[in-house]
Amino acid sequence: MKVLVTGAGGFAGGYAARRLAALGVQVMALTRSSPVTPPDDADAAARFSVVHADLAAGDDLPAVDAVVHAAATSIWDGITVDQMLGDNVAATQALVRHALACEAKAFVFFSSFSAFGDVADDVVSDATPSVNPDAYGLTKLLGERLLEDVKDQLPSLSIRLPAVIGPGSKRNWLSECVRKLKAGLPLSYVNPDVRFNNACHIEDLTQMIFGWLSGERTGAHMTAVGAGGDIVVRDVVTRLAQGLDTTSEISVGDRKLRTFLIDSARAQDEYGYTPMSVSDMLDRFISENR
Repeated sequence: MKVLVTGAGGFAGGYAARRLAALGVQVMALTRSSPVTPPDDADAAARFSVVHADLAAGDDLPAVDAVVHAAATSIWDGITVDQMLGDNVAATQALVRHALACEAKAFVFFSSFSAFGDVADDVVSDATPSVNPDAYGLTKLLGERLLEDVKDQLPSLSIRLPAVIGPGSKRNWLSECVRKLKAGLPLSYVNPDVRFNNACHIEDLTQMIFGWLSGERTGAHMTAVGAGGDIVVRDVVTRLAQGLDTTSEISVGDRKLRTFLIDSARAQDEYGYTPMSVSDMLDRFISENR
């Protein structure tokens, strides 16, 4: 199977591209401008090639059997709605059209928990409705809807992702905690007694994708994923601090944030998702980022 993996110059797309090649997939790793790190293993590297293209600009793409669409632009300082519309909506639209044109058999879309919007429930599952999502969440919803529109011609799996962690991950709470703890910087956190499983490891995600690509696929599907089990936030921070042997000063702030747990039962039952427990996920994350 020849698979196009977008966002291969970033953390999640790059890891997924290298790992799929290691699992025997012929990978075409797409990047717009960022450098792409190839697999270390020679056999995997032989199944790995790099494609430079701008999806939103309509650049030519190679024919493939499947697409794993990890590329996206999220809300950050200086990022405009116009940029997100181009990078997330127009790019996904172009990629779906290309997949249809080359009669691809599967499409995996990295969606986001931002598509749920304002979550009022204590536990989020696939059945949780989307309420007032922000601009980024709306772009992800549109990507899901684009795939829903072509479900009879292009089987798809949209995965609503929480924080995705792994070696070199950035721009989420756990990754920021590790950055500060490694540097000995002060770390303040909130909600110490709240239960937490709002993250997934990129290895669990990639294994799920590989399994889904390897099976029988029909229709358009959406599912949410998170870590297995849960532990309180205080224990999350303590485990990271002890594992990294930090000198950081750690404190608990007064602010209270709205939180929720993730129910990944459907992803596990129907799509082969097998998450690490939160504790095992944190231990692996520590070992990967020491």
